[in-house]
Amino acid sequence: MNDISLVIARNLSARLPFYYGWIVVFAAGTTTFARMAPSTTTLAVFVSPMADEFGWSRTLIAGSVSMGALSSIFISPAVGWAVDRYGVRLILTGSMLVLGVAMISLAWATVPLFFYMGFATGRVIFHVPVQIGTGALISRWFIRKRGRAIGIIYLAGAVGGIVTVQIASLAISHWSIGAAWLLLGGLVLAVAVLPSALLIVDRPETIGLQPDNQPPLSSEGRVELEEDSHGEAEWTPRQAMRTRALWVLTVVVGVLFMTQAGISVHVAAFFLDRGLSLTAAANAITINAAVNAFASLMWGAIIERTTVRVAMTGLMLLSAACSLSLLSVTSEGSAFGVAALLVLVAAGGNVLPPVAFASYFGRRTIGSIRGISETGVQVGQMIGALFSCLVYD
Repeated sequence: MNDISLVIARNLSARLPFYYGWIVVFAAGTTTFARMAPSTTTLAVFVSPMADEFGWSRTLIAGSVSMGALSSIFISPAVGWAVDRYGVRLILTGSMLVLGVAMISLAWATVPLFFYMGFATGRVIFHVPVQIGTGALISRWFIRKRGRAIGIIYLAGAVGGIVTVQIASLAISHWSIGAAWLLLGGLVLAVAVLPSALLIVDRPETIGLQPDNQPPLSSEGRVELEEDSHGEAEWTPRQAMRTRALWVLTVVVGVLFMTQAGISVHVAAFFLDRGLSLTAAANAITINAAVNAFASLMWGAIIERTTVRVAMTGLMLLSAACSLSLLSVTSEGSAFGVAALLVLVAAGGNVLPPVAFASYFGRRTIGSIRGISETGVQVGQMIGALFSCLVYD
């Protein structure tokens, strides 16, 4: 399969009027689109219907998010290592197959154990291989245009969020919870498996290209914290773990995702509690999720034009404002406004960390380094989703 993908890539690269890296962005984008099937915003549509049909508490349902995050903590370093060792293409293709099957299996999950097995598996795919793999892949293909390329990746995720929420809402309203899970699993398999398998190439050098389609630079003057031929520092995982920057970024991003998970898992149920209908709650999430498409590109432009410190500080302040704004929800219109703030924060949380880690630590072992740092995200999501529903219950 790897030979087939290389042949396709070389042939397309020779014929395309633009850089093959943008084909890689498209292929990786299909996985960020598909990973939204087990997203917290999609689960939010299921919370009240599942509580009504199965008699489950919100804490029990949201616990699947924490279970996925807990599992991801132990899996993340191994997946990061595998991304560097075996390549992003293999990891993403296998992940999409597992995700599709996991979503389909939820159609028969009428007891908590089976629901946890299926949905927590989907959350592991959401957290680990897609997050680490796409970030590492784009960081290897782009340097100067890294922010906008990752912004486009998560624009695809924004579109996926719109599609999966609407599919879930319509299927639950017109058919059943099981039908919704079947449709989501089929969507994953149809959209993401073949592009991942056939179009992804891990590094531009493999097919005779350079990052950003630039000519190779002189490699003179390399030092033993190495620099690649494009002037980026190349840290090993061991070197990175000795730096303050790695742990500060890990903690900050973990806190961001703790807050985000605590809100997003329950936002649809919160809107229902405030008097909105299920359709209105889904529309509030979906219509404002369109903001995510533009916000992903916006954050990509911001991170290319300012420092990581300034961009992350602005994102954390916006996250605090988003949390407080929930108190203002009294109507469908105010719900739309809050949902818009929520997706602005989500877009920044997706776009900024991959660029930040690659900018600090380089391209060579970025998979392993992200595998270590993503544990902060998973701890944050585990705490946030469970803590908020425990307080509610």
